[in-house]
Amino acid sequence: MSPHTTSHGPQPVPALPGAVGAWTLRPAPAAPVEGGLTLPAPAAGTARAYTALRGGCAPAFQVEIQRVLSHPLRGCYPVGAHDLLLAVIPLAPQPEPDAVALLDALTQALFGADPRCRRVMAAPDVADVPALERYTAGRFRTVAEADLHERTVTLMVVEPPQVMEVSTALDDMPH
Repeated sequence: MSPHTTSHGPQPVPALPGAVGAWTLRPAPAAPVEGGLTLPAPAAGTARAYTALRGGCAPAFQVEIQRVLSHPLRGCYPVGAHDLLLAVIPLAPQPEPDAVALLDALTQALFGADPRCRRVMAAPDVADVPALERYTAGRFRTVAEADLHERTVTLMVVEPPQVMEVSTALDDMPH
């Protein structure tokens, strides 16, 4: 059994609605975009790509979503079967508030589409300062760096409130 499958097969990436927040999402081919995830031929259904448009204007962002377990990052940080990897790549210069609003809308939509998802990860290149700032402004927090074959990335995560509210204090643990 491959590492991204369960006894029931690979976990599909949930489909997102045609609109999230003020953004329209159109399905797109998972073609490599500079700064993207470099999607390795994932198992069927374990990756999706969208073009995000705001107000019917020209495409503003490429959005790539993949199951972490179907990406080489699966060995770099503890992940669950439902955790997602997200890349939001500007297709043209965009005001940062637009990217932050899109990240917020996407993470809310992803947690809503898959209630068993415990975290959404991002993995921008360590030298990509605009991407690091974009994800940080979008409430992603840095957790580690990881060396992949072709580059070093900063692992960033955002978790839903029900995960963040769980106490990790030793006194709160059952004995």
